Parts: sequence; C-alpha cells; structure tokens
Amino acid sequence: MNNFIEKPKFLIQYEELINDYLQSSVISYDGNISKYINNYFGWEDKNGNKINSKYQGKAFRSSICLLVCDAFEGDIEVALPPSISVELVHNFSLIHDDIEDNDKFRRHNPTLWTIWGIPKALITGNLILVLGNKRLEQLLEYGMSNKALFLSQKLLTESYLKMMEGQFLDISFERKSNILEEEYLKMISLKTGALIECSVMLGAIASKKNLTDIEFNLISQFGKDIGLLFQIRDDILGVWGTDKTGKPVGGDIKKKKKSLPVILTINSSNKFRNQIEKIMAKDILIESDIDKFILIMDELQIRKKCDDIALKYLQKIQHTITLMPISSEFKKTFNEVTNFLMHRET
Repeated sequence: MNNFIEKPKFLIQYEELINDYLQSSVISYDGNISKYINNYFGWEDKNGNKINSKYQGKAFRSSICLLVCDAFEGDIEVALPPSISVELVHNFSLIHDDIEDNDKFRRHNPTLWTIWGIPKALITGNLILVLGNKRLEQLLEYGMSNKALFLSQKLLTESYLKMMEGQFLDISFERKSNILEEEYLKMISLKTGALIECSVMLGAIASKKNLTDIEFNLISQFGKDIGLLFQIRDDILGVWGTDKTGKPVGGDIKKKKKSLPVILTINSSNKFRNQIEKIMAKDILIESDIDKFILIMDELQIRKKCDDIALKYLQKIQHTITLMPISSEFKKTFNEVTNFLMHRET
C-alpha cells in the first residue's frame, strides 16, 4: 500500500506539461476577472503580485486524458486542449462546491469566496467554465475534424450537466434521513464519475485511433468505474483522514455529509439507531459527537464495508483493462492507476 501513498508515476509523467499548458490557457484570457482566476490557481497573491507557484490540484482528470491518448498511440499534444478543458471544468465545480458546502479552505489555502466574496467567486467559476469550453476549439489546430470537435464538445457539455445534477442530488441528500446505497452510487456516478468518464473518452478521441463501438464502450465503462472508485476512496478519506490527506478525521461527519460511510452506518444499525439519530439531529456536532459516531462505525465495521465496495470496483476495472485494445505495458500502467485510486491518501 505504501507504493500508492506518494504521487504515482502517471501523474508525475504529465505534470509539467499540464501545468504549463493550464497556465498559458488561463493567462490567455486578460479581463477584469483575471486577477481572481490567477489568485485561485495560485499564480498571484490577492494584491496581484506574481507568485512562482505550480498548480496545486491533483490534475487526475487531465492526466488520465493524456494517458488514454498515449495508450492508443496518439500524439499527447493533441490531447492537451481536451485535458485542460476537463481540468478547468473541474475547477469551476470546486469553486461552486466550496460556496455550497461553506468550505473555507481548499488545498490548504483559503477558498476563493472567503477572500473575494460569494458574487465574485461565482462569476470567476462561471468564467473558468467558459474557458474550458473554448479550449476545446484548439482541437482543429491539431488536424482534428469538425465531427471530432463536435463529439468532444457534446461529451464535455453532457458531462458537466450530469455533474451539476449529481451536485443537486448530493445537496438534496442533506434533507433526507435514509438514503439507499443505490441512490448514493447514482449520485456519485453523476457528480464525480461523469467528468472522469468524459476525460478518458476525450483522450481516446484525441488519439485519432479508429475504435469500434465495443471498444469505445469499454473505454466509457472504464471511465465510469474509476470515477466511482475515486469518489468512494474520497469518502473513506473524508471520515478516516490523516495529516497527509489535509482532511481532519471525521470531517464529513462533522458536516453531516451523506457520504458512503455515513449512509452505511445509518442503514446498518438497529442497535445504535437512537444514538445515530440523536447525533444527526444536532445543528452543530462537537468532537465528542464525532468520536461517538466513529466508535459506532468501528462496531459496525463500516470501514471494511467501504473497502469491500471499493474492491468490487477495483476488480471490475481490472477486468475491463484486460479487454482494452492497448499494449501490455499500458495495461500495467492502467492497473497502477486503479491501485493508486484504491489506496491513495491524498
């Protein structure tokens, strides 16, 4: 497991390329909102002074887009526009999520809305979304057909519509006392899975490889399932966080977020039902409430149940990889990606 604690090879491999292209893409816009965008990405302080800082995001979506293009023997330069498009769309969603969740820190820094206020943060997020859409147009400069560009734009637009639908469901869960595991999986397939699925499909399109419908569906399924695995692991870290994650232990419990561990706890317990309902009914949870909730989770072996669900998706993804029309070397890399998602601590 320790092999997957640090940043994996596939993220390091494209890191500099993504950082440079992302920065040039963002800086290419020069308008009144530029200073807020540059501040959000960490390239300027709030006074407008330049900072020599690299992108602090994981860049998982952009990296997997480039990796898929690479695996299908395409030119990764062609995959840069779609890879940055999904990264920009992802960051648009984070800015809005921070407002909706009242989160004051992101990547160990104050969130945009806490510095500039909610209206400016919303507008900044919206503009980043538009920049993501516009970046796809560069595909034509790399010899991609209008048909391929239209398909890429269609996939990207549909993915963030699904992402918004998933975010709406996530918020609506806050008012529901009982949520089925199937409802949760549908929500994360939209909120998290849709954009990751889009990332791998855009990478395949950018490779210019002539893929059959069956092969394209395999890629789509691969993207859906790694999106689910990504979020399930995120939910595990949201409860059993460490200093490495930047997430406090019990963080999602404190926010009463209906993540997978919380849902399984609520649905698993008759013995502890009264205690759980009493804790969840409070407006504000204190440390003793969180400690008590985690003790109940331990008693119900919730961590193991979450790990078992994640393992199911890991095994499904590994089977899909065996069927994909890529070299054995890239199949090995794809398996390293899934193992990273299973065991990551950040």
